[in-house]
Amino acid sequence: MRAQRAVGIGATGVGAGTARSPLHRLLPGTPWGREWLVTLAHPRALAMRVAVPLALAVPLVAGGAPTFWAAMLLTVLVAMVGAVGSAMTLARARGSGHLVRLAVAPGPAWRPVGEWVLASAAVDAVQLLPAMAVVVAGGGAGPAAIVALALTVASTLLAANVLGCALALLAGGAAEVLLDVAVVLAPLLFLGGLFTGVPREGWRLVAARLDPFSHLHSSLIAALGGERTFSAAEDAAAALGWAALALLLLVPVGGAMLRRR
Repeated sequence: MRAQRAVGIGATGVGAGTARSPLHRLLPGTPWGREWLVTLAHPRALAMRVAVPLALAVPLVAGGAPTFWAAMLLTVLVAMVGAVGSAMTLARARGSGHLVRLAVAPGPAWRPVGEWVLASAAVDAVQLLPAMAVVVAGGGAGPAAIVALALTVASTLLAANVLGCALALLAGGAAEVLLDVAVVLAPLLFLGGLFTGVPREGWRLVAARLDPFSHLHSSLIAALGGERTFSAAEDAAAALGWAALALLLLVPVGGAMLRRR
């Protein structure tokens, strides 16, 4: 109801509380519902968002691409889907004034943006689910590899969406966000060993162990039938740790986004 009140104030002004149109009752009550409603209202765009990852995954699996490089491409895809989606959406929402309407809703300042980011991550997961199913089916992954893959994909999407939210807060507009995402993701992917592999010792090994993209890469390699970089237990533990950290970071980042608007 708080988002309905906020949208009503922003759309119709002072008289919104007394003159409600039938369409107003169809508006979702939370940013979570709004994100899903907008997604489902554009089935062609949703179909394209599902088809593009499939168009990448199917040739990689069916063509027997080297597992390291196939997993690298899929990891970059997951990272870009998560970071770009939330960053662009929130940057446009700030530019259009939608965050101003959310700011008048009662409750903690971080909650509307937090719900929006979580919904974006959930939509991304649905978008990537068919492609990940192709990876699991084609690679003949066992139960441990499937569980580790599910956890690392989910946590990486969540972390990437929170990163996108932070970049939208710092960027000057939607166009600038794309450059910022590329600039920030490139060193994170490199430190995860996606381009050169993970060394057996040294600070690069420590950095890779702390990098969520490295553990997603490891899980994808295993799901594709290759030799994983880290154990399934370590990948799963890292995924849970990054998911918890991303949720904690949503509080200050989401609050700052709504205050700046």
